[in-house]
Amino acid sequence: KLLLREWGDEGPPILFWHALGDHTSLQMAEAGPMLVEEFGYRVLGIDAPGFGGSPRLPDDRYEIPALVALARSLLDTLGERPAWSGSSWGAIVGLHFAAAHKERIAALALLDGGYMHTTEGKTLEELKSQWRAQEGFRYASWDALFEDARNAFGRWSQALETYVRASFVEQDGAVVSIMGPDVYAASIYGVERTPPWDAFERLGAHGLPVLLLAATDVSPELAGLRASGLGRVAELVPQAEIVALDAPHFLLEARPEEAAGAVGRWLQSLPYE
Repeated sequence: KLLLREWGDEGPPILFWHALGDHTSLQMAEAGPMLVEEFGYRVLGIDAPGFGGSPRLPDDRYEIPALVALARSLLDTLGERPAWSGSSWGAIVGLHFAAAHKERIAALALLDGGYMHTTEGKTLEELKSQWRAQEGFRYASWDALFEDARNAFGRWSQALETYVRASFVEQDGAVVSIMGPDVYAASIYGVERTPPWDAFERLGAHGLPVLLLAATDVSPELAGLRASGLGRVAELVPQAEIVALDAPHFLLEARPEEAAGAVGRWLQSLPYE
């Protein structure tokens, strides 16, 4: 079972899969209403398993093929053929879903995700041990959490506070991540084991409309990796529209108007029903 949120009650559907980390479908809390009110779409956002209101799955179900199968079952249940919009990890899952099941979606919008691939070569247990030692999964108070999120996003709003709150619970006098380090590690492990380039090549071959919004306000250490990845996408997916956005990685939190506008205008340019 997955928690599903909806914005709008009519219009062509957009399925949204959120980023990895302490995120939920409420990552679309600001951009979703804009896509509804300004562009006439209906947005369906899910909390991925182990995030927000959706129960955790066994570790092997966070492998990319298993998540693709889960998304296929979700669309079977919904009876929809939506455009897929994914942020970061959600873009990665969407990329592989689109490569495997082109006929199930109308278009693919990648929000600064899917076009970079790195691997540390660690086992799942090594990744769990690494992330259990990291900060960010437990806070002394809600205010401490909100301050950390405000610094990460570069802005704050009531909608962002509600969104951040949905990813945490109070436990033993602290504010604790629902996702936690083990789900994070299992998800990272799944991504590392499934490079994106074969999926991009299949997208190029079957011609599905693709939008890639690429953040430019990023760390210099990643600039070369990002540029190389964007170049490979342009080569492998000739129909892809690649748009640079002057924003940090989490586009929906930092620049919701620009991100929603870019996705909405692009979808409206397509023969999409």
